[in-house]
Amino acid sequence: MHKKMLLIYNPVAGKATVPGKLSFIIESFSSAGFEVTVHPIQPGSGAEEVLAARGGAYDLVVCCGGDGTLNHTVNGLMQMERPPVFGYLPSGSTNDFARSLGLPQKIEDGCAAIVEGSPFFYDIGAFNDRYFNYVAAFGAFTDVSYLTAQNDKNALGHLAYLIEGVKRLPIGQHFPAKVECGGESWVGDYLYVAVSNSTSVGGIQLGRPEEVRLDDGKFEVLLIKAPANVAETSAIAGKLLTREFDGDFVRLIRTDSIRFTFTENTAWTLDGEFGGEVREADIRVCPRALGILKKQV
Repeated sequence: MHKKMLLIYNPVAGKATVPGKLSFIIESFSSAGFEVTVHPIQPGSGAEEVLAARGGAYDLVVCCGGDGTLNHTVNGLMQMERPPVFGYLPSGSTNDFARSLGLPQKIEDGCAAIVEGSPFFYDIGAFNDRYFNYVAAFGAFTDVSYLTAQNDKNALGHLAYLIEGVKRLPIGQHFPAKVECGGESWVGDYLYVAVSNSTSVGGIQLGRPEEVRLDDGKFEVLLIKAPANVAETSAIAGKLLTREFDGDFVRLIRTDSIRFTFTENTAWTLDGEFGGEVREADIRVCPRALGILKKQV
């Protein structure tokens, strides 16, 4: 008896190469014994909607797209009482999560990894009433990924984010926040904050891979102070380049929960997608909540 697979794909992700390889993807999984149902991402009929309606009928869900498509797939799976294991074929512009997990970048290799792999159960982040796969962030540049035109992402990849970031270089920009974590609380003005479960954010390595585990029940919280002058800006840049998280300008925390309170609505991104504007953000780890198929090293 064939196992039932739901293949969710984003036809415009990355360089929009997925439609041209769809036949190969279906044949790869069909020859491995799967009965494949294909669902393209469309307005009003995305990953969350189709999983809510039909997700329980499948033995395996495969997501093919970028980090945003994966975010919606994860949110759909987390709404299910017993979510099935899933596979991920990364085809976006940066594919941060795939790099952290060591997933193949080529679709052909990715199909083989899903067929031959075994489930790796990893931590999911809860952000108020939503979920994120690998990063929740606020501050400077967090809107770059969803305000950068898809054509620019396709043509330039990581460079598109850097170009857009330079155009949005903050002058005197700061985000006041009260932070509560591990029984401590403090107030600061921040330039950028990221709560992540990844060795890479925005295609940039922020931590050493051996220090970041995706299934340890902890997230890494990077807090970057808002610089008051050019000298502090240079100091922050130096700290990031040398990965010195000593707390003066850049602080790194490992925790399973953290709370942010703002004086005004503050925009967040979840896995590079707009996550809404909030005055309070409660973030916690959901330990080993989902199983993703990968070749075990």
